[in-house]
Amino acid sequence: MSRKVILVSGRICTWKTDLSSKLERRRGFYHLRTSDKLREIAAQRDLPQDRKSLQTLGDTLDRETNGAWIYEFVRDALEIGGSSSPIVVDHLRHREQVVHFRAQNMHNVVHVHLYADESFLSSEFRRRKELKPEPVSESYEDADPLHGNDEDIRWFKKDADIRLNVTNTDAEDTFVRVCAALRINPDQQVRCVDVVVGGQFGSEGKGNIAAYLSKEYDVLVRVGGPNAGHTVASPSGEFTYHQLPSGAKDCDAELLLGPGMTIDVSKLLKEVEQAGIDESRLFIDPDAMIISSEDIEQENELRDCISSTASGSGAAAARRIMGRAGNTKLAKDIPELGPFVGGRKTSRGSTMRRLEAAFASGKSVLLEGTQGSGLSLYHGPYPHVTSRDTNVAGCLAEAGISPARLRRVILVTRTTPIRVANPEGRERSSGTLKYETTFDAIAKKAGLDAGQVKKAEKTSTTRRDRRVGHFDWELFRKSCKLNAPTDIALTFADYISSNNQDARRFEQLTLPTREFIEELELVSQARVTLINTRFPRPAEHRSADLRSTIDRRSWRGNLTVVPELKQGERAE
Repeated sequence: MSRKVILVSGRICTWKTDLSSKLERRRGFYHLRTSDKLREIAAQRDLPQDRKSLQTLGDTLDRETNGAWIYEFVRDALEIGGSSSPIVVDHLRHREQVVHFRAQNMHNVVHVHLYADESFLSSEFRRRKELKPEPVSESYEDADPLHGNDEDIRWFKKDADIRLNVTNTDAEDTFVRVCAALRINPDQQVRCVDVVVGGQFGSEGKGNIAAYLSKEYDVLVRVGGPNAGHTVASPSGEFTYHQLPSGAKDCDAELLLGPGMTIDVSKLLKEVEQAGIDESRLFIDPDAMIISSEDIEQENELRDCISSTASGSGAAAARRIMGRAGNTKLAKDIPELGPFVGGRKTSRGSTMRRLEAAFASGKSVLLEGTQGSGLSLYHGPYPHVTSRDTNVAGCLAEAGISPARLRRVILVTRTTPIRVANPEGRERSSGTLKYETTFDAIAKKAGLDAGQVKKAEKTSTTRRDRRVGHFDWELFRKSCKLNAPTDIALTFADYISSNNQDARRFEQLTLPTREFIEELELVSQARVTLINTRFPRPAEHRSADLRSTIDRRSWRGNLTVVPELKQGERAE
């Protein structure tokens, strides 16, 4: 009987069942419901199963077993085995029920007693009565099996390891306080989140890097909006992720879209269907912003002014600020997103809540950023920027993750930064490249087919042509200062030399490429641990593309699972 057992006692309306259910859903406890056991016994004895009848049956069992029936219920569950999860028992009414556990000298039993002022309990009982679909005629005094049982209440008060006054609180308050008292909140200093961010103007190949890493993580988180597309080559074929985390269709991780997301509902649902994702894996924060048709129309003039994708993300973000007086739709307001969304009236909660559960379970998290550092609303060359901060701090804020959780920052950089092509007659509308050149010149120097290169260099979302430049060291250093990367992921190594396309190990890269990587490491003060040697070209090369990443990491995304905590311990 090495598993921790939490025994919860208290009068009705002290959140006992709510607390136990939350411990089950959000901390992985095995919830033993005394009501389930009573219904099982009632069925065996052909007795009624309404609440009052079950209470009467409980009194009968207490007399027949001297209160041992709950201990036996727990003992049977412990003996079945197959799980190391701690157990929570939701409703102990008499001291004899606790005494049987104490008599066994079970060191891992924790008795939690909840109490409140009489006026609060009566008020809460009336509130719950009003919410029930069927009228309830009984009074609080008649409904509460502990009413007037001062002797047992005094004993509970003395015996309890944790005793909390829940007056003027709710179920969530009680859960927070009990978790703290049990020392089962995840340690806020545990570093279990890795972030992939772009180091230039987007299209650095973040999607392929994120997809390559995705199989190593328990949870994948995406921030941003549909204005950024991440095209990925995988065993199941090429796929462009606009709003789902890259690699989602080729791994089993939980998928989270944070509250900072701007969502195009029809496009997201289409992407979910195409990727074969169901509601058991995908969760959308109820407060994620919804893009309207008016948002898209409003951005049309930006298409020409700054070569915007005109996806509506920026207008939706602005409307989120200006629309606080009302008429702003969030994910929780969209019926079609219902299966994937949690809110106050559901058990699915928020992204932060689900992340907290992941942290408590020792799970690893990969956060995929959007666009690139050079397009940051605050740190890029305004006005030729996007509508959010694209650096690691902005990504963490959008997802609802504390910086203290950050373990590794993977900064993705191309050998040749790009920007989207300017509309005809609108020179430089999409922003400048410091050392602009042509794909013809890049291809010629690297020994690549210029036609294939230009055919591949289309933006993932709008399918517009790209412009290209030579490597910008100043931009790279600024991105490093803003993001403090632990790792650099270098992409498009074949744009230095086509001979890199078939490299499978670092030493197989050309000498100029290795020298370039050494200088990247000097400037960034970080190691280049991932090197992409080629990106999808014609279909006949796809099998080669799947082996296009040279992996020099000394770490992996998956973490050691946190062992079951003993009483008094904190998560490591």
